[in-house]
Amino acid sequence: HDAQVLRCVDFYAASTTAVNEFEKLTRTVALKRGEGLPGRIWEKGAPARIDNIAEDPNFPRAAVARQEGINSAFGFPILLGDEVLGVLDFFSMEIRELDDELLQLAASIGGQIGQFTKRKRAEDERAELLERERAARADAEKANRLKDEFLATLSHELRTPLNAVIGWSRMLKSGRLDEDSAAHALEVIELNAWSQKQIIEDILDVSRVITGKLQLNLGPVDLVAVVDAALDAVRPALEAKAINIGTIIDAGLRIVPGDADRLQQVIWNLLSNAAKFTPSEGKVEVRLSHDSAHVQIQVSDSGPGIDPAFLPHVFERFRQADGTITRTHGGLGLGLAIVRHLVELHGGIITAENRADGPGAIFTLKLRLPSGELRPETLAGAITAFKDSEPEPPSLENLRILVVDDERDTLDLVTMDLTQHGASVTGVTSAAEALSALDHSQFDLLISDIAMPETDGYALIRQVRRRESGQEKKLPAVALTAYARVQDRMRAIMAGYNTHVAKPVEANELVTVVASLAGRLGKI
Repeated sequence: HDAQVLRCVDFYAASTTAVNEFEKLTRTVALKRGEGLPGRIWEKGAPARIDNIAEDPNFPRAAVARQEGINSAFGFPILLGDEVLGVLDFFSMEIRELDDELLQLAASIGGQIGQFTKRKRAEDERAELLERERAARADAEKANRLKDEFLATLSHELRTPLNAVIGWSRMLKSGRLDEDSAAHALEVIELNAWSQKQIIEDILDVSRVITGKLQLNLGPVDLVAVVDAALDAVRPALEAKAINIGTIIDAGLRIVPGDADRLQQVIWNLLSNAAKFTPSEGKVEVRLSHDSAHVQIQVSDSGPGIDPAFLPHVFERFRQADGTITRTHGGLGLGLAIVRHLVELHGGIITAENRADGPGAIFTLKLRLPSGELRPETLAGAITAFKDSEPEPPSLENLRILVVDDERDTLDLVTMDLTQHGASVTGVTSAAEALSALDHSQFDLLISDIAMPETDGYALIRQVRRRESGQEKKLPAVALTAYARVQDRMRAIMAGYNTHVAKPVEANELVTVVASLAGRLGKI
C-alpha cells in the first residue's frame, strides 16, 4: 500500500480454478482504509474473515466473486511492530466458518513475515550502502588515476620540447653549426617554444574555466577571415603530412558578434586536432554555412574517427582516447574542453560524431545569429576592433528576464548582476511560480536552476516548450546549474535549453551568454 490506498501486487489461483474476471478486477482495484476485506484488515491491523461473501455488505468485488463461485475469504496483515506493511487475502469456493485459532495462527504468520521483511530491508539497505561505498571508492581511484596520468602526461609534454630547446641551444652556443644547421636549430627552438607556450595557455585557460574567469572580448567578427587565419596557422602542420585542405564557404553573411581571437582559437584547435589524427595524404575540410537563425562551422577529417566508447567524453577535461605511454599522438587532453567552453560562452553548441560515409570525425559548431543584421560597413577592422581596450560588457537594456532558483542567495545575486547591466528581472523560487509568471507576463529570456524541489528545471523547460508547440518564436533559455558534467550539459540541451552554464559563474560571463542568446552582442 501507499499512504492512501491498497493495491494488488500479486495474485495466485490454482490451475483448476477459473477466476479470470475476479483476478482482473482485483489487480485494478484501489481500496481505502476500512474498505472491503483488505481495507478492514489494514484499518484494524488484525486478521478478519468473511464466512459468506454474498451476505457481506462491505465487499466491493462481491458481484464478480459470486459470478465465479467465490464464497468465503479471510486475510491477515503483514506487521512490523504496529505498522501494516501489507495484507494477504485468501478465498474459497466453499461457504465455511473459520475459527479464531486459525486467525490467531494467521496473525502470527503475518508477524513473522513482517520480521523477515525487516531483515530483508536491512540487508538491501546494507547492500546498497556497500555498493555506494564501492562506487565512491572506484570514482576516487579513477580520479586519482586520471590525475596521475595527467601529471605524467604534463611532465612528458613539457620535457619533450624543453629537451629540443636545450639541446639545440647548446649546439648553437658551441659554434660548430654551419649556416643551414643554425637556421634549422633556430626553427626547431622557435617551434618548441611555441609548443611550450600553447601548453601553458591551455593550462591557464582551463584554470580560468574552472574559476569562471574566462571572459570574451566582444565585437563584430568576420568569420571568413577568422577561418582563413586559423587555416594559415595550422597550414604548416597540414602540409608537412601532405594533407589535402578543402574549404566550402557559403556566400552571404560573414559577420557575427563574438570574440575574434577566441573563435579563431576554437577553429585552430579543431583543425590542429584534425591534423594530428589525419594520416599522411588524407583530407581535412572546413565548411562554413548559415541559415536565418544560426551560423555553422564544420571541421571534418579522414582520420580513424573517435572510439564510440570515448565519444561521450571527448569534450571532458584531461580525457584522451589513448592515455598510455605507447600512444601515437601527444597532447594534454585540454583543447576540446576549452573549445566547448568557448563555444558555450558564445551561446553556441558543439558536437562530435564519426563520419557515416567512411573513416573520420566531424566536429560541428553552431552559433546563434542576432535578431538584427550587422551592417556591412562594420566589416572594416572587425577582427581587431576591441583588441587594445578592455571591452565594455554588453547591454541588456530593456531585456525582460525570468530567473528561477530555489536558493534565495543565488537568485538575488543573479538578479543583481543582470539588473546592473540594464535588464528588467523577475525572480521566482519554484517552477510553479515560473509557469505562473509566464502566464501573466512576457519575457525575452529564461534562466533556470536544475535541482529544485517538486518540479526540477528539466520538467520546467519541457512544460515551457510544450506550451510553445506550434509557435514560431521560442523563448531562449539558459540552464544555470551546479550540475556540470558532460551528461548534465547534454541532458539540459535535450530537455529544451538553448545552452548550459555551470555554477559558479562570473557576472560578465553570464551577461555575455544572455546577450548572445538575446541577439545583443552587436550592441556593445
